[in-house]
Amino acid sequence: MRRLVLTALLALTPTALAATQYAVLKAVTVQGSVATLTLDYVDVYSDTDADARRVVALGDYPNAQAYFDANPSGMYLRNVNPKLRTLKTDAKTTFDLSCLNRPGGVMTVPLVTFVSAWKGYHPQGCWPFSEKVVALNLSGNRVLKVEQVYFP
Repeated sequence: MRRLVLTALLALTPTALAATQYAVLKAVTVQGSVATLTLDYVDVYSDTDADARRVVALGDYPNAQAYFDANPSGMYLRNVNPKLRTLKTDAKTTFDLSCLNRPGGVMTVPLVTFVSAWKGYHPQGCWPFSEKVVALNLSGNRVLKVEQVYFP
């Protein structure tokens, strides 16, 4: 289980030209081939020793073992700023879902399919959008990719 989560997180590593920002996707408004996303930025920590040390240093858990015990899925969300942000996608933005039956566990889908999955109607073979968390691949204010973050 830990390996699956770590593999999923490694797939979200930012490229040299883009940065990754995690967020809870609160609302989506679609107009044609673009969308306006309402987002609540969050920090995501995995089940690595380094992340456990970071979370303990933040004061969220008394020690690493308590962190691991409280987060059996291997992922921990931290939201210290409830400010909502709005970003617009463009026609070149890609949308990815976590799907067990696909190579690498990811399937690139059209915007309408992504929004449908976010609303609870995920394609067969894809994981439910249970936590509504996405990884945004950003270049400045431009949204290059929106990817579902799977929580086991």
